Amino acid sequence: MTTDQPPPRRRARGSVEFYSEIPRARVRKDYTLSCATAALRRIPDAVATIRLVLIGDRKMAALHRQFMNARGTTDVLTFDLTDPGAPLEGEVYICLDQARRQAKEYRVPLYEEVARLAAHGVLHLAGFDDHTERDRAQMRKQEDAALRKGRSA
Repeated sequence: MTTDQPPPRRRARGSVEFYSEIPRARVRKDYTLSCATAALRRIPDAVATIRLVLIGDRKMAALHRQFMNARGTTDVLTFDLTDPGAPLEGEVYICLDQARRQAKEYRVPLYEEVARLAAHGVLHLAGFDDHTERDRAQMRKQEDAALRKGRSA
């Protein structure tokens, strides 16, 4: 059977890479990558590479000041590095020290908090925001879905 229709266009699924600037960081890399990849499915455009980078308080505070003009550390910073017309390229910096504090506060394992922050950063690249309570609730719902998918992967 022949058709005059072109085959359906599939969006390119890129890769998610994990880097740690903290020697001997005890996180579940595979779980974090699975959760970030699940969140990646929310990005409608072609994706090249998204890099997850685990850093400490000092480096995060420097990045926070340099790029957000804010003092102190934060849990996650996301940078869209995409060139015009090119597939999405981005970096998600995750502060292990802040993740550790939040895991204790939220009473969750550290590996789960790191994975949630990875998914959170990827969702920012997908266009999700967390400026309002409604936005935060929607983002939390997507993070929870990514964590569930990451567990089953």
